[in-house]
Amino acid sequence: MNITAVCECGRHKDIKRRDGEAMNKWGRTVGLAAALLILFSSAARAEDACNIAAPTAEGPVIGAAVPGMPVCAYKGIPYAAPPVGNLRWQAPQPAPKRGDTLKALEYGPRCMQSGFLSARNRKEEKPSSEDCLYLNIWKPNKGGKFPVMVWIHGGGLMNGAGSEGMYHGDRLATQKGVILVTINYRLTIFGFLSLPELSREDPNGSSGNYGMLDQIAAIKWVHDNIAAFGGDPENVTIFGESAGGWSVCNLLASPLAAGLFQRGIIQSGGCDATKTVEEGYADGKLFLRKTRCSEKNTVACLRALPPERLLQIAGGITSTFTGQIKFIWLPKEDGRTLKETPIEAIRNGRYNKVPIMVGTNLDEIKLMTMMTPGIRLMPRLADNWYVKKNFGKEALVAIKKYYPYKKYSRPTDAIIDALGDIGLVCKCWDGAEAAAAYGPPVYYYRFDYSAHRLPKMLAAGHSTEIPLVFGNLDRSLGKLIYSSAQAERAQKLVEAMMSYWTNFAKKGDPNGQGLMNWPRYDTASRQRMYFNLPMRIGPTDNIEKCEFWRSKNIKLK
Repeated sequence: MNITAVCECGRHKDIKRRDGEAMNKWGRTVGLAAALLILFSSAARAEDACNIAAPTAEGPVIGAAVPGMPVCAYKGIPYAAPPVGNLRWQAPQPAPKRGDTLKALEYGPRCMQSGFLSARNRKEEKPSSEDCLYLNIWKPNKGGKFPVMVWIHGGGLMNGAGSEGMYHGDRLATQKGVILVTINYRLTIFGFLSLPELSREDPNGSSGNYGMLDQIAAIKWVHDNIAAFGGDPENVTIFGESAGGWSVCNLLASPLAAGLFQRGIIQSGGCDATKTVEEGYADGKLFLRKTRCSEKNTVACLRALPPERLLQIAGGITSTFTGQIKFIWLPKEDGRTLKETPIEAIRNGRYNKVPIMVGTNLDEIKLMTMMTPGIRLMPRLADNWYVKKNFGKEALVAIKKYYPYKKYSRPTDAIIDALGDIGLVCKCWDGAEAAAAYGPPVYYYRFDYSAHRLPKMLAAGHSTEIPLVFGNLDRSLGKLIYSSAQAERAQKLVEAMMSYWTNFAKKGDPNGQGLMNWPRYDTASRQRMYFNLPMRIGPTDNIEKCEFWRSKNIKLK
């Protein structure tokens, strides 16, 4: 055998091997570059899609892609004119027309407010302002016609904003195929001041419903413009928690909101957080005395005061613990916006009859007690005095019967439990019970989940269900109370709640493939969903308590 030939043959094989490896390496490089090109092109296309102007009545609007998600976000779209100057304490006026395209890339300011919620999210927001009537939209970054969910934030009608991180709608839009809208509306003295002088200058002879009229204006804007963003204006769900839940029930009862939405979800709210015109005037006159504005030029004097001063005076009226249960600044039964209390409207069938989902949390008032350090250390005599002073002797007898102190680790815990029923739990049950007598379905629930950092102090407290509904356990309130491991363990419940809420928005029925069947609420079986791990369906277990509190007609005012 020719040794040279053998060597040459080996050398050629080695060359071929090296050439092959080089070609493979080059191929992999080209492939990677192509993949990156496709990825960047897709991202660019997504970004371009969000930059396609959506036509609205006021002018075109463009948004921006949410990084890493197939979602377009439109932030800070004005739905009404700024309620400043002479428009302070007037019904919302149409937003001005725009000559240029609006780049909706930043949240609008929160409405004027003070307190805990006013200090949140400052990195993403402008300071509070009277110029605050803005809304935000998150939509799937693809073609289609999507159901629309309009979120009305809580905060006792005194705090909050649609820009709060807990309410960001990118995950609902991405994972569940809905359009999510959040809104701002006027709060506290700016949204709910009622005075005869203001009523006399109003074309409809009304005052004190400015914040509620803002909500109606925002929903009407959605109804009129959301098709430009891929939304279905004939499939709109309004939902909200706490004061947002009150607001949903108020809108169910308002003739002015008829036809603007097709479903309603009430989370820890109720249907009687309103006042008569006379009660509103009494509150307004109390406020007026503290401003020292003359009777002759009352309205002009009030409009000349700086908003910060008005807020300061209003805050001094509502800064007590009782203010957590009783509220000054509420909508008024003015005969136009509201003809009667919402619960009366529902009981009598005089409401916007749409499917309703309604529920509360197991430990509602524990969140409020966290804001009042030491409240749980009150002795029994002080607890008894508090109940008699605020709710009467008969209420104290009922608490001893239905919430016996011996069942609680501290006497005040019994009062806390009762206050939750009085102010929120039984109010929602009352609404469900009343609406179930009519045609559209009602779905009733209780949220019990408390596997987070504060299982005893906060438990399943007020608002703790919100991060699960939005899929935002790693943001805002969710991030505060859930560790990453706890958030991971809660994902099964998160997925279920996101699905139930969006299924309801899509078709008026929360049920869907892979979910436990949630039956309609009726006045015979009174079944409800219990959101926990595991979830379960069972009878409503506090009917006797709620029937008693309903008979006492205790209101949040």
